[in-house]
Amino acid sequence: MTMSQVQTSTAALEPFRGYAPVPGDSDELLLPDGGTRAHWVPLVTALGALEPGSLRDIGRETRRLVDELGVTYHVYSDPAGVQRPWPLDAVPHLLDAGEWTALEQGLTQRARLFEWIIRDVLGPGELLRAGVLPPEFLAAHNAYLHPLRGTLQPDRPALTLYAADLARGPDGRFWVIGDRVQAPSGAGYALQNRELLSRTWPQTFAEMGVQGLGGFFRSLYQSLRELRPDVEDPRIVLLSPGSLNETWFEHVLLARQLGLTLVQGQDLVFRDGRIWLSTLGQLERVDVILRRVDDAWCDPLSLDPESRLGVAGLVEAVRQGGIVVANALGTGLLESPGWPAFLPAIARFALGEDLRMPSVATWWCGTPESLEHVLQHRDSLVVRSIDRS
Repeated sequence: MTMSQVQTSTAALEPFRGYAPVPGDSDELLLPDGGTRAHWVPLVTALGALEPGSLRDIGRETRRLVDELGVTYHVYSDPAGVQRPWPLDAVPHLLDAGEWTALEQGLTQRARLFEWIIRDVLGPGELLRAGVLPPEFLAAHNAYLHPLRGTLQPDRPALTLYAADLARGPDGRFWVIGDRVQAPSGAGYALQNRELLSRTWPQTFAEMGVQGLGGFFRSLYQSLRELRPDVEDPRIVLLSPGSLNETWFEHVLLARQLGLTLVQGQDLVFRDGRIWLSTLGQLERVDVILRRVDDAWCDPLSLDPESRLGVAGLVEAVRQGGIVVANALGTGLLESPGWPAFLPAIARFALGEDLRMPSVATWWCGTPESLEHVLQHRDSLVVRSIDRS
């Protein structure tokens, strides 16, 4: 940071004189010496220049836009009601471009690692044979669905989308506290957040050079098309559980943004080894499904017979190559909270690399040593089921 930036940030922080970092925590806004982090200077300057009460007005305008656009998420079994407005803060959270580059590299490696893992556990089983992964770990997991073994196609990626829940530790380093590998949500909400805040902070956004999201969605659409290189103009649909799903708003937004047909299970039928869209009494072939339905619910014929959300015969259509599903069926297994206990060893075994981004410390209680550690420290640990639910 230059001297003029230091002076500017010091003056801009005058309205925040009472603000102080939490002792022992890494602060997003302030450096250890009390100065403003460089990438926050333009926004802090804009905040400092506001008239009294203006930030409150910006907050009201942000909430008004959320309501006007109908940005919602749903909460099951909530006595206050199912539908809630999206809780968007009027002040955006900022990440430095250099820090984001390091995050991107770490998350890209993690996505490559999960791609390798799911192909192995649903295929050759090298991790089990080498003893890197104990067989009990898979046997105890209800997301390890035997009908899906052998369904991954070697020339098409299992993971088109990957997301992670991140938290910053006291030392300022980011940690992964959750992996979203089955049907990751969030991209649509991120796009809506960016659009709303660019309207409430137009000048500041322009000055800061905020990275746009258009490239991500273009890349996503192209990745979906490339899942069917054998089809000149593939028909792609977004499969949703329906309007009561917690992220229904995002399903609608993504379908519109990507130009996809939004469908539910009853709109699709299996016939002649393919999946077809039933519309106006006609059947139209579907080539790619971007799904928002969990593995077990995708096919009542091969998986959970109680499901009313999937398509009977979908697993067989995948097996025959008549349809490609993104992310691939079976990837729900990768969302187990037990994987972090094994990821460092798997990264060295599978990729020949050390894991770039650490996971939250995890012990799998299937070994006497780990179980003893957990029992001795149970007052300071969270004990979770191996399966995500």
